[in-house]
Amino acid sequence: MLDVEIKKAVKEAIAGFHSRGLPKAFERDVEVPEFKEVNKVFVILGPRRAGKTYMLYQIMQEHLKKGLDLVDFLYLNFEDERISEMKASQLGLALEAYGELYPDKRPLLFFDEIQNVAGWEKFVRRVNDEAYRVYVTGSNSRLLSKEIATAVRGRDYPIQVMPLSFKEFLGIRGIRPGRNWEFNGTKAAVKKAFDEFMHLSGFPEIVLEKKLEFIDQYFKTTLFQDIVERFKVENIELMRLLMKNLTRQYASEYSMNKFNNFAKSSGYKSSTSVIQKYSKCLEDAYFCFFVNAKQKSFKKESAYLKKAYVCDHGFINYYNTEKDPGRILENIVFTELFRRGNTEINYYKNGFECDFLTKDACIQVCHTLTEENKKRETRGLEEAIQRFGGRKGIIITYDQETRIGKTRVTPAWKWLLER
Repeated sequence: MLDVEIKKAVKEAIAGFHSRGLPKAFERDVEVPEFKEVNKVFVILGPRRAGKTYMLYQIMQEHLKKGLDLVDFLYLNFEDERISEMKASQLGLALEAYGELYPDKRPLLFFDEIQNVAGWEKFVRRVNDEAYRVYVTGSNSRLLSKEIATAVRGRDYPIQVMPLSFKEFLGIRGIRPGRNWEFNGTKAAVKKAFDEFMHLSGFPEIVLEKKLEFIDQYFKTTLFQDIVERFKVENIELMRLLMKNLTRQYASEYSMNKFNNFAKSSGYKSSTSVIQKYSKCLEDAYFCFFVNAKQKSFKKESAYLKKAYVCDHGFINYYNTEKDPGRILENIVFTELFRRGNTEINYYKNGFECDFLTKDACIQVCHTLTEENKKRETRGLEEAIQRFGGRKGIIITYDQETRIGKTRVTPAWKWLLER
């Protein structure tokens, strides 16, 4: 598009946003810090439909409370068809267009899904050098790569926005546990809500409308827009098969060789190197995550497979007719650990297994502890604590609470509300 056409389209987008006003939004439990001495580029990342755009609105609301006006914000969504053909060299036209609309103002910049503009980081670096405050969102974790950090001179500040936590889910349902909530009649409502959360999803639209079928559209949009288009995937059907397979093989060891053999036996053109590449694309697009084994010896670690988890248990609930509540619980715990900012999550296996190792905890997830499985569940946990030291032991269950030695056994609905 010509510059004059782009500038006109940008003006329409800016003016339209200001005339509509901010939509009503529930508050996310995500911290966005204020930096007084340095100017950071705030990069808001996460899966598609997790609420990144509404996170921008929440940030705007905070600025409005401090005395700013809506017209102080330059907001552009680069999935808007009017500006979807915008090139990086034309991004400066956004400031020109805003300046012609509001000659005496210096805006805060909000750029939604900016990864759709190839080379965007150079423009953002420039406006950051000019002391503009910039917030950008994207569905691609490559926005956090070393190349991007270098391009903006290390000034990026990542903010992860995942599907709703259980605490946020409760807020939407009007349940706000206060002090002593376990003893004031709120406990029953929390447990009932957890059952709904576990069988539904954390995606905001699905929670608001109670329509799990939205998941299928999210799946297709992620496949075609976030993966096929962005990573130039040629074998679309193989990628679709891999994604569907991961929604069924979640919270378990993921063998690329085994899946490759399955794909080829099913008539797909496949290779292990392609599956490895496609798996990386899925992780970059926040569709799923892979957890490495942790051992004292690196050589031993390499002998174990990764474990796979999907970004939201709604994919599990929608695509599986037979569900394993224990594995769903494990997937929910993983996403919560990731949401809480654990930069390194591993698992331990040496005959017995411990589901998660973080820097300060060894965590086992078990739907229900019984006399039959108690030894198996506690043995892997005890081994992990002994081998790595300095970590507390936790067993997260569906609805049991006790202590086994120094290990705390706690219900998921309680642990998910802790910080």
